[in-house]
Amino acid sequence: MTPVQRHEGLADGILAQRKAVYLAAQKRHPERWSGDIRDWDNVDEVHLNHEKSKSELKENQAA
Repeated sequence: MTPVQRHEGLADGILAQRKAVYLAAQKRHPERWSGDIRDWDNVDEVHLNHEKSKSELKENQAA
């Protein structure tokens, strides 16, 4: 999903199509799927290079 697609209001249609493709693939070959399909719901906010919280910084240092 590109920012332009998102700004032009195409996100819902694109995500619905992706969800349909995944559901069809799961139906055709259920043995390939150990769980549910990916969550293709539209998110309200997207952050690029967001500031990390102190807990996120600590998790990265511990790893």
